[in-house]
Amino acid sequence: MSLTMDFTETLVVTHCWCGIAVAIPENLHSWMGRKKGNSCYCPVGHSFVFNNTLEEQLEKERERTSELRRQNQATLDLLHAEERSHAATRGHLTRVKHRVHRGVCPHCHRHFEDVQRHMRSKHKELVKAE
Repeated sequence: MSLTMDFTETLVVTHCWCGIAVAIPENLHSWMGRKKGNSCYCPVGHSFVFNNTLEEQLEKERERTSELRRQNQATLDLLHAEERSHAATRGHLTRVKHRVHRGVCPHCHRHFEDVQRHMRSKHKELVKAE
């Protein structure tokens, strides 16, 4: 006597904690993974559950995403602060250049017609350092 069975669902192969492979319907497999405490039995009689439920996976992913957003915002804040600092430095340098072009010494703030000669005679240590 031979028995035949028509089966139109998809089977998912999973493993019990005892190591035996079990083919269970896909809807049972997804039901087990949805909520903690859902379990089924292997042919040997052991009850097995999935440790990583979809709820736990989703919560971990939400936490990871939230942490990445916080890190990205902190990086953006640092970048904007650095850009503002760079702009301020650039502005200060531009002001000093303009003053020098008008003949004002950047160190003692006095006006000279020949700033180069003044720098060589009065600020020798600065000219040598450059």
